[in-house]
Amino acid sequence: MTTTQPAELPVYKSEATPEQRKQKADFMYRQLKMIKDQSGWETPADKTVIRCGCDKKLKLIYAYRCLYCGIWYCKECAEQHFGYKVA
Repeated sequence: MTTTQPAELPVYKSEATPEQRKQKADFMYRQLKMIKDQSGWETPADKTVIRCGCDKKLKLIYAYRCLYCGIWYCKECAEQHFGYKVA
């Protein structure tokens, strides 16, 4: 199974342009909508899925969310985003 690397989104930097900030906001909106669409009595919390920027779908309980930018990541993308390896 091959994973594609997410497109470099420079929106995490303080000097982001308005277009880059809109790109981040649009991606966050899609992630939150995906969660909201599954929320409720019908979908148990451990069955809720999210899509990472690399287009990988994973259970929300296995996703990593950045405290600063609010984006959810899979393990591999989180390591790249945060700059740390997860054991």
